[in-house]
Amino acid sequence: MSHDGHQSLDRAGAASNPKHTRSSSCELKSPASKRSQVPRACERCKRLRRGCSEYRPCRRCVDAGLRDQCHGGGSPLQVVHSPTNGSGSNYQRLAALLPSHVLEHCSRRFFETLHPTIPVLTDQYLTRLRSVALYAETGIESLCVLVAMCAQVLLQAEEPEGLLEVDDGVETKAAYGRLLLEAARSVQRTLPARLPPSIEVCLFTFFLYACETSLSHHSQAFRCLREATTMLMLFRPPEADEVVQLVHARLFWVLLISERSHAIRYRRPLTLSICHDTPKLRLADPALAGFSSLAALFTPVDTSFVAMLNQEIMLMPPSASGLDSIEAAVNAALSPGIALHDTQKANLRVTQLWLRIIIWQLRLRLGWLVEESLRPSQTFRFPMEVAKDLMLSTRDLPLSSLIVHGVGLTEKMFDIASTLIDVLARVPATPTTAMVFTDSRHQHLAYIRSIIVRLPGGTTIYDDLLEKHIQQALPDQAS
Repeated sequence: MSHDGHQSLDRAGAASNPKHTRSSSCELKSPASKRSQVPRACERCKRLRRGCSEYRPCRRCVDAGLRDQCHGGGSPLQVVHSPTNGSGSNYQRLAALLPSHVLEHCSRRFFETLHPTIPVLTDQYLTRLRSVALYAETGIESLCVLVAMCAQVLLQAEEPEGLLEVDDGVETKAAYGRLLLEAARSVQRTLPARLPPSIEVCLFTFFLYACETSLSHHSQAFRCLREATTMLMLFRPPEADEVVQLVHARLFWVLLISERSHAIRYRRPLTLSICHDTPKLRLADPALAGFSSLAALFTPVDTSFVAMLNQEIMLMPPSASGLDSIEAAVNAALSPGIALHDTQKANLRVTQLWLRIIIWQLRLRLGWLVEESLRPSQTFRFPMEVAKDLMLSTRDLPLSSLIVHGVGLTEKMFDIASTLIDVLARVPATPTTAMVFTDSRHQHLAYIRSIIVRLPGGTTIYDDLLEKHIQQALPDQAS
């Protein structure tokens, strides 16, 4: 989507001194703000004759792992006439890290790559964020959203080793994304808590969750996710503000999907549920066609299903018919013939097949599988069909459409591959199934592994786990 109409955050502030401050995407508009004048470079950067930033420890020392050795150059520049020294300092630090060209790039990339799956921002709302973020007195929360959004784009939607021009030179996108995330985390700890929370704080916390997930920081991600869902439950959108109402509705469904996916993968409980007063998606919007299908996939995965999965003590025992209904809803969630982005196709197809595997695993644990049935999903061999469908449904998609979803999609494909290995090891290969088994071993499993190694976390975590699993269960297939 085009963002040419967005106003730039790069403004000339009356209190800015170009000799002592970095160019910033957000300049203060507080009256006659005065700065203390201090040497800018720390001792290490002086020795190296390299550019230095205005806060301590400086970014160059942090990146070099020498945070404790960053001395000299005086204290960080402080804003005197802002509401508090702490909030002014936070604002200045974040603004200095987000030049206008970085914000423009990340905004464009967000709408190109991430928006089809997590449509939490709109053009109109992004313009509002950028406008409010110009003011130090009221813009810190809006600026936090922009910084965290840019961090997610750089960590998840870009080539990690791709280069990004910043004020001090050139950084890799992954390194700068981590720097933005570190700064955002630091500011989050100092933001004043207020009830009810603003929609900006809800969005900010969601983007922090997305960043932590991209880095496989599972405990931190869960904490941010739970904070975001709790704050959104406390937030009430103003009736007269249709833009905020729209953002609130989309964020609710993004969080509901994220929480249910996270709950299945890590056996967590749920907080969000679908009720009569749940915010409605505007299904007539063609841009939300794929997202609506994703919401339909996770709608049946409710608290009762997660309770079964987590083996909670329940008053009413789980029923086979109830699980059949959930499976039917998952199977019917994807409408044929709707126009989708490749990224949406990848996420929807893999997620639907993954949910089928999760339901199959639950049936296996509850003793509801049989050798032969008119419904293949109720047989022991069903994961082989899922693996075949996975190969057929993804081989026409560009690899980038899978990579953009981050480690979450890698984990889903790992679950499918791991279940397939168990089935290949335990289901006897009778003469009637020998050809199917041979095909599965040499094509389906090999194909899934060939995709996993090219996805985030594939070579560092998941392929090694699969290899160990194969060595134990299928030693003749080990590489």
